[in-house]
Amino acid sequence: MEYNLTKNSVMTAGWLLDTVSEEPVDVDVTLPDYCPDIERILKCCLIPKVYMANVSGDRLNVDGGACVRVIYLDGGKGCVRSFEHTVPFSQSFPLKDSPDRCAVYTDVKPEYINCRALSPRKLSLHGAFSLYARIAVPKPLEYRTYDGDDLQIKTASSPVSALSGLCCDMFSLTEDVPMNGKPSVSSVISHQLRMRITELKAIHNKIMVTAEGRLELVYLSGDDIECMTCVFPISHIADCEGVEDGDVIDGRPDVLTYDMSRTDDSPDGSSVLSLDMKLCFNALCWREHVITLIEDAYSTETEAQPTLSPMTFCTRRQRLSFTDIAKECIGLDDDSFARVIDVHCERIQVSAAVSGGAPLLSSKAAIDVLYENAEGDTKYLSRDVDFNYNPSVDDCDAVEGVTACIDSLSYRIINEHTIELRAEIVYRMTVCRNISRSAVTAVTADDDAPIKTADSALILYYADKGERIWDISKRFCSRPSDILAENELEEDVLTGDVMLLIPTA
Repeated sequence: MEYNLTKNSVMTAGWLLDTVSEEPVDVDVTLPDYCPDIERILKCCLIPKVYMANVSGDRLNVDGGACVRVIYLDGGKGCVRSFEHTVPFSQSFPLKDSPDRCAVYTDVKPEYINCRALSPRKLSLHGAFSLYARIAVPKPLEYRTYDGDDLQIKTASSPVSALSGLCCDMFSLTEDVPMNGKPSVSSVISHQLRMRITELKAIHNKIMVTAEGRLELVYLSGDDIECMTCVFPISHIADCEGVEDGDVIDGRPDVLTYDMSRTDDSPDGSSVLSLDMKLCFNALCWREHVITLIEDAYSTETEAQPTLSPMTFCTRRQRLSFTDIAKECIGLDDDSFARVIDVHCERIQVSAAVSGGAPLLSSKAAIDVLYENAEGDTKYLSRDVDFNYNPSVDDCDAVEGVTACIDSLSYRIINEHTIELRAEIVYRMTVCRNISRSAVTAVTADDDAPIKTADSALILYYADKGERIWDISKRFCSRPSDILAENELEEDVLTGDVMLLIPTA
């Protein structure tokens, strides 16, 4: 016979999909008529972007474009020019199930790009990038309880972070960014738009998102190279069923696409950049919950065998933010810095590990330096710079949803071959504790093996300090409540050596 245990559950999150694919980029490109001829290529970079990721039935469909940006010197004036060509891509991933609710996370990482000039107006591009796709879905964490009198059960309460809501919200915004008296834009050399969360606040079934947009622009004004960084606020309210005030929100905004145009109709006559942006906000929301697990069980009537199953879950989730000021030097082996025109971070990737209960963050930033050497030649330097940071966090087992953003990047020239970078890096992460327990999921009794009753109603037992009433009760097939009452005890753990009276009926 099997005892009827009640099945309960709290909702957590699981990964329906966690995969990566390599996408090739192979194309020959002819420069459009408005682009001057190529004299010398300074830099070629691959900038993949995801435009749309949606779940349809049992498939995840991802559409995007791999932008190849070529920065070169023209054959006429010897000015820095830029040309971009986007190669569209589509990828479809099969799923094991068709989720009703999910949060879709996509990331792209350029692997390499080779650019060869076949002629002053024709380029051969060959490269690849990695497309990462993950889908988070609600997943029940099951456990058992028992309300009957036939079993003696030992229970324990445990905190668990329960999933209160999740969302995947795509939205569009338009923002006018004033140039604040900077010289007007003749042509754009490079541009980059990033979003950084500044605050997430939950209200009933909604998340109020406050973020900061940062547009970094290198452009030509006439024949002069200019640099500009614009920072502007972003506000959005995302629907998220189930979320409430006080929940921990693990969310991030991603820039999917943006178009940039210039207008000259501001009141002071300066130029204004108009941004049409398509953004995506993903979030997993957590609320602390307490569950009661059955740790052990036995019967006072028949031989009973509990089935123990392992359980692993997280608790004490916290969303944290840290700012680190990091310094690193990058140098030239066979060239010199006469003048630095621009320094910017092309991208930054971060990973996390945990050691001794504290997180260890390692980030790799792709740094680009546009400079002139002693001969007056304009050149590009690209370096991967490693940054490490150990935030002040105690007693954590896991780090989730870690992101890194370089809030500001400055430099100083150490000597003609070396510059020192000063990066203000903002890290955001969710830390939590992992709990591994064994819990009873079933109890089977043998009706043909009844417990033999003792000849007397009470048994004398000499117990040692530290013994538990539960263990003694199970050994003698007695009820813990009866032993506690008979010996006028209140605690399960004995505080000293004592003689106990064990009821047997």
